[in-house]
Amino acid sequence: MDAVGLTAATTGALTRRHILGALAAWPLLAMPRSAAAGDATGAATAAAPLPTRIVVVGDSQAQGLAAGLQRLYRQDARFRVLDHARISTGLLRLGFFDWPAHAQQIAPSLRATTAVVMFGANDRPSVRVRGEVDPQLLQNFSSLYGARARTIIRAFRAAGTHVVWVGHPVVRGQAYAEDMAIINQVCTQACVAEGADFVPLWNLFTDQSGQYIAYGPGPDGQTTRLRSDDGVHLTMAGYLLAAQQIRPLVTAASPTPDLASSRLATSRLAASRLAPSHLAGLASR
Repeated sequence: MDAVGLTAATTGALTRRHILGALAAWPLLAMPRSAAAGDATGAATAAAPLPTRIVVVGDSQAQGLAAGLQRLYRQDARFRVLDHARISTGLLRLGFFDWPAHAQQIAPSLRATTAVVMFGANDRPSVRVRGEVDPQLLQNFSSLYGARARTIIRAFRAAGTHVVWVGHPVVRGQAYAEDMAIINQVCTQACVAEGADFVPLWNLFTDQSGQYIAYGPGPDGQTTRLRSDDGVHLTMAGYLLAAQQIRPLVTAASPTPDLASSRLATSRLAASRLAPSHLAGLASR
């Protein structure tokens, strides 16, 4: 189900110059050259804080999302996006790659401000008997998957990292879509329990009736292809669109004074409007 990791670059912000800057620099002209250079170097160092580190973990969907974030922040030196996603991984088959243990290992050393987490494509739950969701199987899956999601959240939060868990988008195929809706609901509950933010992407990739679409409004508002041929992954336009949805949360968590704003509550409200209403009841059957 995983695609080859995508490569991308990102967008950024413009710098500003003001004529008063020239006046502020005027006293340096009266100093010896060495003193002026030293003071200028010190001022530049003080004015250039370390960039906000955004670490992305998860499967190939997370890898694509990391590429979208890198493109968004390409020209903004205040942010650095670190892609730690691994294709063909998930939270069910830990024998291949143990994400809960790996998160506990890397979280303290990454020193990230925000961890963006995305899983699901490789984790379809075995919860059906003769095509119908079995309540006991669903409960077993929810307990197991939820515990592993909470372990990852706790690992990053214990390291002082803000966690943004990104929901899986709708996929092509009714049963597969229902499985992703179940995973999204389990992860939503884990985020609520552990103090992380959950950002659903479902309605970004559906029509007005809630059905899967391959084409839709892109990052620039123009209709474009958003989904790959497999009906699961996104195109770069789709990943960039998803990255735009989580950008307000990432920006609001930044320690940079002019970025840490009151937009956090607003972005949470906007994200809540993207919930998959037509499938949300599956996990409560």
